[in-house]
Amino acid sequence: MRHATPDGPTARRAAEVSTNAFANSGIRPATPGDIAALVAIENASFPGDRLDRRRFRYLLREANSVTFVDVDGAAVRGYILLLLRTGWRGARVYSIATHPAHLGCGVAARLLTAAERWAAAHGCVQVRLEVRADNAASLALFRGRGYVAFGSHGAYYHDGMDALRLRRMLAL
Repeated sequence: MRHATPDGPTARRAAEVSTNAFANSGIRPATPGDIAALVAIENASFPGDRLDRRRFRYLLREANSVTFVDVDGAAVRGYILLLLRTGWRGARVYSIATHPAHLGCGVAARLLTAAERWAAAHGCVQVRLEVRADNAASLALFRGRGYVAFGSHGAYYHDGMDALRLRRMLAL
C-alpha cells in the first residue's frame, strides 16, 4: 500500500479495497482476473488510445490507483479507473468505459458514484477528468452530476479531437 503525505489521501489498489462498501450494488474492486474483460471493453469502446493487457496489469498491481468494475454475475459490464497522486487531495478519472452491449443501462453512473464515494471516504476533495469535446453522452452524464469545465487540451486524442477538463468538488 502506498501512503500519501499527511494532507493527501491514502491510495489503495482495488485489491486492497473492502468490498463491504459496495455490497449488493454490482460494483466491486477489479482484480487481475478481470484483465481480459477490461481489455475487451477497451477494444469495443475506443477506436484508439486503448489500454492494453500490460497497462491494466500495471495499474491493478503497482500504480497509485483504484479500479472498480460493474458486474452482472460473472459478466463485467464496465469499469472506472482512478489515479491518485501523493500530496494531492484529489482523484483523476483516468478511464471509464461501458461495454457497448450495456450502454444506456446506468453502468457508468453507478461506477462514477462508487468512485466518488470511495474518493471522498479517502480524503479526496475533488475528482477531475478529461472527456472528448464531441462525446455528448459522457458530457451529459458528468455535467448532470455537477462536473464543471475548468480548461481544455487541444488535439488531445489520437484523432486530433480536443478534450474538455472537468472537475467536481466532493463533500467530505
